[in-house]
Amino acid sequence: MKEGQYSRTAAGAAALRANHFLFTKNPVFTDPYAYHFTSAGWKKLLNQPVVVKFLNSKPMAVRLGLLTGQVVGRARYAEDALKQAIAKGTRQYVIVGAGLDSFVMREAQKYPDLHIFEIDHPDTQAEKQRKLCELGDISPNVHLVAVNFEKESIADALAKSAYQRNQPAFFSWLGTTHYLAPQTTLATLQSIAQYAASGSEVVLDYSIHYQELQGIERLGVMALSKFTQYLKEPLMGNFKVKALHDAVQQLGYVVLEDLSGEGINQRYFAGRDDRILQTTATHMLHLKNVK
Repeated sequence: MKEGQYSRTAAGAAALRANHFLFTKNPVFTDPYAYHFTSAGWKKLLNQPVVVKFLNSKPMAVRLGLLTGQVVGRARYAEDALKQAIAKGTRQYVIVGAGLDSFVMREAQKYPDLHIFEIDHPDTQAEKQRKLCELGDISPNVHLVAVNFEKESIADALAKSAYQRNQPAFFSWLGTTHYLAPQTTLATLQSIAQYAASGSEVVLDYSIHYQELQGIERLGVMALSKFTQYLKEPLMGNFKVKALHDAVQQLGYVVLEDLSGEGINQRYFAGRDDRILQTTATHMLHLKNVK
């Protein structure tokens, strides 16, 4: 991502959520604010019936459906896990690399005792704050915390906020690790493990190493990598499953669940007429800090 410019991939993800909510029957993930948060260019496309018809046509189902499945599937998974944590007493929610996520508009008033911390790059966060202000006052239980992941730690960022170290928290980290060097991802997880109270949970999505993929999925990852390079936000992060599990366990986590693309499809996308699917190139990882 260029300095002074908010994330293009964040705007693209919001557009996919908007298209899914506006033009899909029985959305897997309901996001009525996604259209507002995406860019003017994406809004223009989503306002053209011919474009919308093409985007949601059968020929595009396999191609766009994989991207849509990844975006809405990870959001649904993370918020399902969050609701379980809230039911068990968690009162702090940290959205790492929040992008143009709309949780603070959709759910902040529903959970007035939940302190929500959005952590993101200053440029993306500035655009996010502008869009939030267009919708009205920001809820007092929402805290915007700027951080450059390549230069600062999560602990450094949270130390400047109202975050309570002695209370467990739920961390959601979606759509970001793919664009970070693996060592940066592990350093961030280490920072969370050392700073967050024991019992805190982390949900993140991560890319599978291309050597563990086959056929069209391997080709798809290569094509997506070229596309993100064009957007000046190249894919850099991927992991082999066992190696990642070993690494996070050494950091003080237990793996509560590592849900494969096939598992996400069975849980959220089985029997859908629109043929939306989660790519097998991405997993959802649910961790618990036991340090």
